[in-house]
Amino acid sequence: MATFPSLAPRTRSLTLGDIPQQVYVGTSGGEVRFKQGSDYIAQRLTLGYEYLTESEAQQLLDHYAGQEGSLIPFDVSAAVWGGYSTPPVSSVDYKWRYAGPFEVGVASPRRYNLTVELETVPI
Repeated sequence: MATFPSLAPRTRSLTLGDIPQQVYVGTSGGEVRFKQGSDYIAQRLTLGYEYLTESEAQQLLDHYAGQEGSLIPFDVSAAVWGGYSTPPVSSVDYKWRYAGPFEVGVASPRRYNLTVELETVPI
């Protein structure tokens, strides 16, 4: 399992997921919720990279290809969580995978911008 490249993102956004649940709405409008598991699902991490060199951008592209897109889960490096003493999403409980393909934008000659979206996979 390949670890996500050790590149510090310029921006980072974490969307916390929710506990899986089944919601039943009665005829009176009242709700009953049935818990379906104990791990959060649909947590998303959006990483923004700006002005990457060609070799740095290639690290991300190679990693994406090596994980066969969103097929193979992986760990994220400590550089992704730079600034946190304890990452908000435990690597003991979750791995990450790509939420979908990402685009590479050209910022200036030989400098690239990328936005990568990852989602959790409970283990």
